[in-house]
Amino acid sequence: MTASSAPTPATARRPKAVHVSIVHRSTDIRIFHKQCRSLAAAGYDVVLYARTDQPYDEAGVSVRPVPEPRSRAARMTVGVWSLWAPLLAHRADVYHFHDPELIPLGLALRARGRQVVFDAHEPLPSQIMAKHWIPAPLRPLVARITEVLVRVAGRGMSAVVAASPLVEGVYAGARRLVVVNNFPILYEDVSAESHPDIPYDERPRGMVYVGGLSDLRGLASMLEVARVAGARHGEKLTLIGPFMPPELEARLSDPGLADVIDYVGVKKPAEARRLVGEARVGLILQIGPEAYKKNLPTKMFEYMAEGLPVVASHFPLWKGILDDAGAGVTVPPEDGRAAAEAVSRLLADPKEAAAMGERGRKAVHEKYSWEPEARTLLALYDSLLPREIAAARTR
Repeated sequence: MTASSAPTPATARRPKAVHVSIVHRSTDIRIFHKQCRSLAAAGYDVVLYARTDQPYDEAGVSVRPVPEPRSRAARMTVGVWSLWAPLLAHRADVYHFHDPELIPLGLALRARGRQVVFDAHEPLPSQIMAKHWIPAPLRPLVARITEVLVRVAGRGMSAVVAASPLVEGVYAGARRLVVVNNFPILYEDVSAESHPDIPYDERPRGMVYVGGLSDLRGLASMLEVARVAGARHGEKLTLIGPFMPPELEARLSDPGLADVIDYVGVKKPAEARRLVGEARVGLILQIGPEAYKKNLPTKMFEYMAEGLPVVASHFPLWKGILDDAGAGVTVPPEDGRAAAEAVSRLLADPKEAAAMGERGRKAVHEKYSWEPEARTLLALYDSLLPREIAAARTR
C-alpha cells in the first residue's frame, strides 16, 4: 500500500472485537465492565455474546444472547458450535473467548486465519479438583485432560490473557502470554449522588461478603463470625451472591442466625458495590482449592477500594498484600472463632479500622487498579490488528 492510498483517520474503519462466553452473564465485571467497555471507549466496535435474556446495547457494547442449553454436555457441544456461523459473519479483527469449553471453537477460527485470544480467568487444571459436579474419582483424570487442553490452547491461540500471575504460570508455554490482572475499576467518573462515600463511622452495615456462597468460600466460618461478632456488637453480616449449591441457603435457618444475617441475594455490580460501601468490615475467608492460595484476590481489592478493613484467609500472598498496605488482618479460614475475634476487634476499635480502610484505599489507587491493566489489554489488541487499522485507531 502506497502512502497516498493509506487510510486516513476519516476513512479507516473502526477495529472490531467480539467477546464470547457461554458460562458468564452479560454483566460479568471482568468481561463486560472492564474489558468490553474499555475497548469500546478506545474506539473499538465491540460485540459481546454472553448469557442474557435478550439483545441490548450498553456503553458502546452490542450484547447478544448465547444459547441456553439444558445440560452441561449440551452447553459444551451444541451450545458452542451453534456460534460458529454468527461469529464468522462478524469478520472481527479479534475474537476473545472466556471459557475453556470454547477452546476448540477458538482453534477452528485460528485455522481460518482469525486472531483469537483466550482469556484464562483461573488456573484451570487445579480448579477442576474443586468442581463438585465432577465425581471425585474422575477429577484427577479430568484435570490431566485439562492440562493437555491448556497446552494446546496456549500454543494454538494468537495470545493468552492471564487474569493473574498464578494463571500465567499455568500457560507458561503459550505462543504469546500477557497478564491483565483482575484489579478493580476505581469508578472515578461515578457521581457522589449515585455512589456517596459514606464516612466510616456513619456506615450502616457491619460486616459484608460478596461473591459465591459455598463451603470452599468459607461459608461456615462466615456464619460463625455472624453468630459471635455480630451478636456481640449488635451488627449483621450482609451476604451478597448466590449459594452454590442452592441447598446451602437452608443454613440461614440455623438457630441464632436470624438476627445477625442480612441475605440480599444476587445484585448487579453497581448495587453490590453500593452495599459494600455501606459496610465497615469485608470478609474473604476462602478455604480452597489449594491453587487459590496463590491467586490474586479480586474481592479483597474491591473491599479495599471502598475503604473497608479486610479479614482474610491466612495465605502467604494475601497476608503479604494486607501487611504491606496495613489494610487488614489474616486468620486461619477454617477457624470461625478466630475470624469472629478478628472482626470483633475491628468493630470495637473504629478509629483503627477506619485507618486500615483508608490505607487499603490508597494502596488500590497506587498499585491495584484496573486502568493500567486496560492499557496492557489495548496494547495487545493493537498488536493483533492490521497495521493500517491500528495506526488509524491510535492517531
